[in-house]
Amino acid sequence: MRVEYNFELLQGCQCGMCPVHDGSQCINQKTNGLKFTHCSSTPQPQEVEGIYCSQQRGKSACTDLPRAKACVCPTCPVWRSHKLDTNYFCIEGPAS
Repeated sequence: MRVEYNFELLQGCQCGMCPVHDGSQCINQKTNGLKFTHCSSTPQPQEVEGIYCSQQRGKSACTDLPRAKACVCPTCPVWRSHKLDTNYFCIEGPAS
């Protein structure tokens, strides 16, 4: 199911707690090591390292994401509410 980029879904995103996300030096540099949790407004999709399953955001530009680490997509409320069945959107790109 297609995932839209919006404030509500951004609030439920679990990417900031994912070992794949944590394993990237590039993402840590882009985010200054801060975890993406909540925000008070909706940033532009390209400003966010998260909600990679959304069509507007898609995969990360970082190329050092460790696919060997366990993906937490199946624990994410966005993943479950949209009945997604794949993982590693940060590497592979958005849900279709």
